[in-house]
Amino acid sequence: MEFISKVDFEPRPLLNKSEYRILRILEEVSRDTPGGHRVMAQTSLGEVLAPQSASAPQEARDLAFRSINSKRLDFVVIDAYGMPVLAVEYQGPGHYTEKSFMRDAVKREVLRKAGIRLLEIPAEYDDEDLERDIRKALPSKPARRP
Repeated sequence: MEFISKVDFEPRPLLNKSEYRILRILEEVSRDTPGGHRVMAQTSLGEVLAPQSASAPQEARDLAFRSINSKRLDFVVIDAYGMPVLAVEYQGPGHYTEKSFMRDAVKREVLRKAGIRLLEIPAEYDDEDLERDIRKALPSKPARRP
């Protein structure tokens, strides 16, 4: 509290213009698709994924969780029960660095292991093509309660 009391804060946008444009498309398609989908932005992987208890010893699970917890997904689409069904990553123009390559590899692998689809959007995309890709990636039937 000592440090916070010495500094003023100001709000800043959660998304840049390109990400916001994608959010609007995701929201529109999600509303039109059965399943009660909702879109979340800038979500920590540790909020939507956890290591399976029986998959490894506790120490390994803790280390794996720490490896993902600080990483964020640009967007997560959840179903009517709050379960993630689609992760969406925007690969903006400044995205292609060695550091982002490894971060993306971790995201891809953990999402694959969790059985969650990943849609990667290139820096340059067409709105209609993106809508089509989202529709194909979203489950066509509502999920059952977990």
